[in-house]
Amino acid sequence: MSATPAAATVRSPAWVIAVAVTLGVLGFVYLPLLTYSFNEWLKPDYSHGFLVPAFAAYLAWVWRAWAPSYLAWPDVRGLGFFLAAAPLFVVARYTNVALEWVQGISLVLALLGAVTVFGGVAALRWLWGPVLFLMFMFPLPNAVAGALSWPLQKVAAVGSEYTLQTLGYPTYREGMILHCQDHVLEVQNACSGLSMLLTFVTLSTAMALVVRRPWLDRGLILLASFPIAILSNVVRISATGVLYNEAGKELGDRVFHDFAGWMMMPLALGMLWLGLKVLDWVFLEDLGKASREDVIKNVTANPALLFMPAFEAAGSKTVTAPKPAGGTGR
Repeated sequence: MSATPAAATVRSPAWVIAVAVTLGVLGFVYLPLLTYSFNEWLKPDYSHGFLVPAFAAYLAWVWRAWAPSYLAWPDVRGLGFFLAAAPLFVVARYTNVALEWVQGISLVLALLGAVTVFGGVAALRWLWGPVLFLMFMFPLPNAVAGALSWPLQKVAAVGSEYTLQTLGYPTYREGMILHCQDHVLEVQNACSGLSMLLTFVTLSTAMALVVRRPWLDRGLILLASFPIAILSNVVRISATGVLYNEAGKELGDRVFHDFAGWMMMPLALGMLWLGLKVLDWVFLEDLGKASREDVIKNVTANPALLFMPAFEAAGSKTVTAPKPAGGTGR
């Protein structure tokens, strides 16, 4: 097995045929999983699934600087991924426990194996992120979705109750039903915010993979996606309660089911952007010894530096008090 230029390898008839056959076999084996996932993407909770393969391809393009110049294939180390994927597929098929989710893990492992076999470890270092991101294509197991839906629904109802009360609208809650003055607002299972949570976690993960920020910021982006998604849903329900009382039920229903559903994502993205700006103010960039021009540029970009101690200019000399004229004296 010798390394050859990547461009020459991908044009090799043997390489092309081997890749085509492997992808064809994987497509045939996992066709039921892909068909099921596609049908789930047509539902609101998993509509983001259509964007996952497109973003994975985009991420591979963004990370193209890591693409290897030489490929050595076949790399037998990739067979280890296939050996891990096969039993997962079989066990999920015959136990029917979290079938689609476990088979999704199996497919991702098989794709990692294909990347390694046909591109070597160097190609795996390039494409591991895009391939792992494909896990967001597959629906959560029903047990997991059900376990998440009820707490999210309760949090949305309780949070909306307190928000409406804070805004001055007499509101009390009976289970998942909000009585807001003369109107009744039911927080149904579809209003739990699970769809928003899944979509926003997917989007936040994508942002963390492509944004050029420290790993701490990327981790905080992922952690913040959960409370931001929940808060966005509370804002949506509370806004509906306000509209019920101020503009009538018809307009409230229209906003709740249509306009507010579309606006939740921009609202969540805005809160995430605000959080990143706060991080920029809290974790200031270490300027070190900077020139006067560099300090001016950084202060202009980040006004918080105005409240920090003055930075020592590069090459500046220590200023000493002048000696009194006519000797030292007492």
